[in-house]
Amino acid sequence: MDAAGQRLLYRDTSGAVTAFDLVAFHERTIAPRGSLASLGADGALLAVDRRGAVVESEPWGTRQWPDTLGAGVREIFAAPGARLLVLRAGHGDSLLSITRNGGVSYAAAVPEAAERAASRDGDALALATDSGLVVLEDRELRAPWFVRLTGTPRAVVFSPSGHRIFVALRDRSELAVVDRYLHEERPAIPLPGPAGAIRPDPWGRALLVRPSGAERAGDETWVVGLARNRVVGSLATEWDTDLPTVSSTGVILSREGDAVVAHDVHTLNLLGEVADGAADFWFVGAWAPSGTAAAVRQQVRAADTAHSARAEPARPARTAEPRPAPTPPPAAAPAESVNARRLWVQVSASQSESASRELVAVLQAARHPVQLVPPRSESDGWRVVVGPYATRGEAEAAGRALGRPFFIVERSLPAPARP
Repeated sequence: MDAAGQRLLYRDTSGAVTAFDLVAFHERTIAPRGSLASLGADGALLAVDRRGAVVESEPWGTRQWPDTLGAGVREIFAAPGARLLVLRAGHGDSLLSITRNGGVSYAAAVPEAAERAASRDGDALALATDSGLVVLEDRELRAPWFVRLTGTPRAVVFSPSGHRIFVALRDRSELAVVDRYLHEERPAIPLPGPAGAIRPDPWGRALLVRPSGAERAGDETWVVGLARNRVVGSLATEWDTDLPTVSSTGVILSREGDAVVAHDVHTLNLLGEVADGAADFWFVGAWAPSGTAAAVRQQVRAADTAHSARAEPARPARTAEPRPAPTPPPAAAPAESVNARRLWVQVSASQSESASRELVAVLQAARHPVQLVPPRSESDGWRVVVGPYATRGEAEAAGRALGRPFFIVERSLPAPARP
């Protein structure tokens, strides 16, 4: 999920880098299969395809960078402000620093590394070499610094704040800790055995550590509490690209058998589980549902309530005193002549006027009765609606015929001219 909480970013089943807009409810391909992708701390996604072309994607749209990196890019690290650190293979590895408008500002050879990691802000890159840790600071790429470690590094991660670097060591039952600002090793964190992989809690409360050989010996994860730099306990969980992970509220989500189980990050107390949830793909993020999403939920609840009411068996009628027939209401004006509240199919809500107008043009070309509704306030978006329709059934049938996500809204809008 991007920093603004507006998009889910993922690879689809073909391997293409894809975004799903949580405001407008539509999917868009950002980069083709085989592209590398990295998310910056400011929410911009940078992707590099096999030819070395760079695409920058944000919630409002995408743009192509003018410079091309060429073939051989093996890893990228996005930084805020449209900056990219690039590792390119050739005669040994080389590191490039490139910006959208300034092009390549730095290029130099770097040592071979078993593992590499960038800080969350993209202002430092750590390389785990045979004898220690080489760190390149974005502000001084020409002056890397080195810390020799007791043991051979095999995995490396930065703390979320970027001031500590944690290193898993081969054949040593501890995590090495490097102070990034003092350029020196701190006291190590003892472990029950050698570590094979490290996954940080994005909020800095814990480290999730996979034991070396766990993929062969069984599923286990050690939880290291960073307040005291010690192992809190272990979880019998599978290790995959999405889980285990830690939420902002301090909940560890892990696969345990066929279920996804929630534990407290500090005590590992069991909080609950989702039965048969292990087959699904999970993520955590700070999504604040927009008014559009709230409207969707309201429509779903209304539909469920109506369905329940229809499904409820009729009750025997009670004998009652006859009542006078109600006075019929006055005849209404024809629906097409007034701004009465009607049912509309909403297919998009976006902050981008140009993207909304493009969608309107597409629907008009397909001869749909479409309208563009301008924002009512600064926080509102440009809405694309189709209609109006007299009944919910007609509106839902029209929405399904569009072949794109939609929901039904009731609005006071003039009816458009029918094509």
